[in-house]
Amino acid sequence: MKPSHLPRLFVLAARKRSLGALAGLTLLAGAAMLPAMRTMADHGASLLAFESAGSVARSQEIVSEWGAAGKDAMWWQLALDIPFLIGYGLFAAGACTAVAARAQRSGRQRLRRAATIIAWFGPLAAGADLLQNVSLALILAGHEAQPWPRISALGGYLTNILMAIGLAFALCGAIATRRAASPSTAESAR
Repeated sequence: MKPSHLPRLFVLAARKRSLGALAGLTLLAGAAMLPAMRTMADHGASLLAFESAGSVARSQEIVSEWGAAGKDAMWWQLALDIPFLIGYGLFAAGACTAVAARAQRSGRQRLRRAATIIAWFGPLAAGADLLQNVSLALILAGHEAQPWPRISALGGYLTNILMAIGLAFALCGAIATRRAASPSTAESAR
C-alpha cells in the first residue's frame, strides 16, 4: 500500500504547515481545558479519576463530590476535548503519513508499510476518546449504570496506548528517514 492509498485527509495533514496547525490546535485546546480540570480537582476528584473510575459506585461518588461547579467544569472539558482529539488524531495520522512518504522515497518498503498501518492509530485513538467522552456525558446526564463507566475506562486506556505507539513510531520514523526529507537527497533520487 502506497502512502497515496491513505485517505486524502491524512496526506493533507502530512504537510509541514498542516502538522504545525494541528499541533497548535492540540496545544491550544489542551491549554483551554486546564481551568476546567483544575476546578474538578479542587472539588474532589481529577479528570483522570473520573475517566478511569470504571465502576458505577466510584463514578457516582466523584459526581457527588464535584457538585454543580465540578459538573459544569466537566461539561466544558468535554466540549473542549472535541477540537483536542481532532487535533492530536490528525497530527498522528499526518506524521505517520509523512514517514510513509519519506520511507517510500528512500526505498524502505517495510517502514512504509508499517507507517501506512500506524497512520490509522491517531484517528482510532481519537475515536476511542470520543467514545469515552460520550460515556462520560451520559454519566453526567444521570445514566450512571454500566456499561458507561467501564467504556470510559477502556476508552482512555485504548487512547493512551494507540497514541503512545503512533507518536513514538512517527518520531522514530522521522529520525530513520531524515535523509529522505532533504532536498539534495530527493534531487539525487530523480
